[in-house]
Amino acid sequence: MISEQTENFANSINREFKNLLLLEQALTHKSWSAENEGTGPNEKLEFLGDSVLGLVVTEHIYTSYPELSEGQLSQLRSVVVGRNSLKEVAEEIKLDHYLKLGNASVSPALLEDAVEAVIGAIYLDAGWSEAKAFVIDVLGNRIEEFSKKNNEDSKSRLKMIFEKQSLPKPRYSIHSEGPDHDKIFFATIQISDETIGKGKGSSKKEAEQAAASEALKKYANE
Repeated sequence: MISEQTENFANSINREFKNLLLLEQALTHKSWSAENEGTGPNEKLEFLGDSVLGLVVTEHIYTSYPELSEGQLSQLRSVVVGRNSLKEVAEEIKLDHYLKLGNASVSPALLEDAVEAVIGAIYLDAGWSEAKAFVIDVLGNRIEEFSKKNNEDSKSRLKMIFEKQSLPKPRYSIHSEGPDHDKIFFATIQISDETIGKGKGSSKKEAEQAAASEALKKYANE
């Protein structure tokens, strides 16, 4: 039997489901399933939705931002589909109001998984075009916003993220190879004893920016 909260959620996101059981499952956390018979948990739908989400965003930014390099596209995608971004989407669509939870508490990871499960349910129920429409509907503004920030100074962005999270200050080390008239510079970033980014360029600045850009792929989502 479909719950009223599932029907209300479908209405709230303006989606008509042929099979509302799929959405019911997408909204069911494993903690609920463990305590109640009936609907299975949303883990498999989350697994599917994660792949659908990644491909939708990849296709969209590839076609929409031809001026971005492969590295910039990769960084943009990682920020768009990252936990903070999906948590904000979940909050905007008030997903936590509709989830079936047992003894679990709402967390960013749980909300991220639920968003992906909803995407998986839409894909199975209505196909690629509807899943794509939903993803662009909830993430389109973020994609545009993050794409504009993508060309900002990576080194400064990394510094701000580290300061915000009270992380140790990143240390840059540089070495060069080649003759004086044609040097290639290599930069490495470390925090404590961990290397978090590497890059190269025709100048020290370019190498440091490349290394910072690599590090941002990880830290921009945290």
